[in-house]
Amino acid sequence: MLEKQFNPEMLYNRVVHFYIDKKGYTKDKANQIAQSVVQKEAQRRTCKNKNCKHFSHDHIRNAETCLVENCECNEFSK
Repeated sequence: MLEKQFNPEMLYNRVVHFYIDKKGYTKDKANQIAQSVVQKEAQRRTCKNKNCKHFSHDHIRNAETCLVENCECNEFSK
């Protein structure tokens, strides 16, 4: 089963709107938080194999093999 593709823009917008609408934060503070969340999520979803560095959605079941052509990654490394 493939993971949904990571969409940083959608995540960014959802985080900004949450902190502005629900928490009452300023626009600047909400943007800072959203940038931090998107960066952490991108790092979490990137294979730590130094020869790969592809996102988890480019791996079959996030652990078996990389779907990117000419990549020698055999396992998604967290």
